[in-house]
Amino acid sequence: MPALPPHTKIAIVRSSWHEELTRSMEEGAKRILSEAGVHDVMTLIVPGAFEIPLACQKVIRENRMAGVVALGVIIQGQTHHAGEIARACTDGIMHVMLETGIPIAHGVLFTDSLAHAEARALGISNKGSDVATTLLRMVAFKRA
Repeated sequence: MPALPPHTKIAIVRSSWHEELTRSMEEGAKRILSEAGVHDVMTLIVPGAFEIPLACQKVIRENRMAGVVALGVIIQGQTHHAGEIARACTDGIMHVMLETGIPIAHGVLFTDSLAHAEARALGISNKGSDVATTLLRMVAFKRA
């Protein structure tokens, strides 16, 4: 894992929708960040995945973050609504990242079922840990 300067500020923006899953991913992300020596971590909680990009933009602009971990869960239902929310969230995250130049690690799950989301958030693999690792690499890349 790349070494980061002391006092590197990281934000976690997570959705409160599917709270048990997003909280588990947040814990996984915080564990990885702590192991990397990042202790200045701010968490913002938003209602759903659609609201994540705005919260990322706000925390970057107001708090001079080195990076953001975005966490949420979208589960496909019987309509196209979930896919549209997933696309809007992804596009929004990308837009904010390119606009601000600050890395945002995309950890918003889009799954076909609750069981698939649980496997990626509560199982052996924790998406929060995975995206925190990605964020650390991107923050180091940007600083290099």
